[in-house]
Amino acid sequence: MTGLVESSLPLALAPDFTDLLADWLNLDVANGDACADTLKTYQGQINAWLTWCGENAVHPGQATAEDVKAWRKDLVDAGAKPSTISLKLTTIRRFYQSAVDRGLIEKNPAASVRAPRERRAKQEQMKYLSPGEAELLFRAVPKKNTVKTLRDRAMLGLMALEGLRRVEIVRACVSDIEGIGAEMRLLIHGKGKDRFVYPREDTAAALNDYLAARGSVVEDEQGEPLFVQIRKGGHPEGRISRQGVNCVIDHYLLKAGLKRRGVSCHALRHTCGALLYQATRDIRAVQETLGHSNISTSAGYAHIVERGQARYTRQIPVELKK
Repeated sequence: MTGLVESSLPLALAPDFTDLLADWLNLDVANGDACADTLKTYQGQINAWLTWCGENAVHPGQATAEDVKAWRKDLVDAGAKPSTISLKLTTIRRFYQSAVDRGLIEKNPAASVRAPRERRAKQEQMKYLSPGEAELLFRAVPKKNTVKTLRDRAMLGLMALEGLRRVEIVRACVSDIEGIGAEMRLLIHGKGKDRFVYPREDTAAALNDYLAARGSVVEDEQGEPLFVQIRKGGHPEGRISRQGVNCVIDHYLLKAGLKRRGVSCHALRHTCGALLYQATRDIRAVQETLGHSNISTSAGYAHIVERGQARYTRQIPVELKK
């Protein structure tokens, strides 16, 4: 890989770090079996760090913990969320550990640098739509059956009712669909593992309607994409990007009057988890649907739903009178 290190960087170790990045991405990330979009994300995180190094006259091979902390401070000042900073630092930490393992540097400068603490409990940060809000979101999709509206309806259904992540929408291929109608199941390529989703009848019907109207499209290196970009004139063209999914979801959230801080693509996955727990009171059902490895993650939906419904302070025997 070339061109990853900005020309303003000191060049003594730049070739070594360029080779290291190529090896790390191909051999270490996801145990050497990372998807193309995962590799792109990791490479982007490393490039952002290398760019910062170039702008601040820091040689990436001689960076210290203080340099990494300065980068963290710039991220905080730029308004990055603690979760975003945590992801960036984790990537840099793993990259530098690879450099240590290969003998390029003696010490990992990011080893002890942590992201800022979240100010709220993780469960309390979950944003999800109520049943009424979810209905408003679905009604925001025009009823006319163009390829675009059929695509958007199927996408919203898979995310809000079946719990798919944005990246899973992007990765999905037509060949991942097995069976038809009530027998349909969809192979989902998730975070580190695959799982099957067994969609509801209305979600399956929306997906079938979209594919029937769209027809076949050109395959890419992953196969025939399930969700594609729609160009002017309604022509399908190429696999949809993560940013493309963002645009679709944000458009309908805005149209339905539901767009607010924290409510975006991932809020639809939280909507599936929260509403499924409300309907079933079954944490195991949430775990299987969302594909959580650890049931404690699924239990977060039980916490936020039950905490919101309990309203413990109702038990205080005092009235707030006018």
